[in-house]
Amino acid sequence: MNSINHLDFTPTERKKLRTLKIKLKEVHHHSVGELQKLLDVSKIRAMELYALSEFQSLPQIGIRFAHDLISMGYYSLKELKGKDPAKLLDRFEQQLGAWIDPCLEDQFRLVVHYAQNPREQKNWWDFTPERKAFREKFGYPKSRPTAPWFNLPQYHTAKRIAAAKEVTQNDLHKKLKQAAAFMKKNFANHITLAELSEAAGISRYHFLRSFKHAYEKTPGQFLTRIRLKEASSRLKKTKQDIGQVVVACGFENKSSFIRLFKRTFGVTPLEYRNFQK
Repeated sequence: MNSINHLDFTPTERKKLRTLKIKLKEVHHHSVGELQKLLDVSKIRAMELYALSEFQSLPQIGIRFAHDLISMGYYSLKELKGKDPAKLLDRFEQQLGAWIDPCLEDQFRLVVHYAQNPREQKNWWDFTPERKAFREKFGYPKSRPTAPWFNLPQYHTAKRIAAAKEVTQNDLHKKLKQAAAFMKKNFANHITLAELSEAAGISRYHFLRSFKHAYEKTPGQFLTRIRLKEASSRLKKTKQDIGQVVVACGFENKSSFIRLFKRTFGVTPLEYRNFQK
């Protein structure tokens, strides 16, 4: 996504970037060679940081998918130019040993699109019809793994929670899901950390720490994602004006909503609505 949550920088690397006045989201504006010298890191480390920054500069591309691309040996959009998105998905699933959520293929299509058309504004869901039509016509290869991705340990939210016993992990996960459900139900309202920890039935500190481990986001980031998803849906499916969408989705004011929306989706709310027509 355009708003980069984290790039796995070390404290030393962050300090150097602050000294050099380089923003995290602008790291890929420098070459790998420059990053290697500026941060005094190895070439492979500089390549990784460049890739994480560039991949996450695209709309709705997060750190997990950025790492997935790196695990496949891609360190820049340039290297993805001309690639076949379907073959990329097939290769990734073989590497993973499981079939993955179809929307990941849409993300592969998105990054390939941006590699070839850097100035065209698109989101991964814009490629869903194309992907569905392709798979309806060609299907999947016979060698496709039969195990589903959600059975893999790394995709188990509960497994990310720091707890000595599995029963404790599962109990905490159940409580965190209650807080997540509370956010989804009350996203239009002002929600406090106290309310969320109460919904989960655990202390504020324990809730915040466990939530960040489980969902790889702070509660605030998780809530913002819910609100943005609802806002994009309303812009696409209703005729509500921007001010009405702001109120209905729980944002504080129109100007901050527009800035956040553009930082996330790469376009203003009005431009996004026009793209849907």
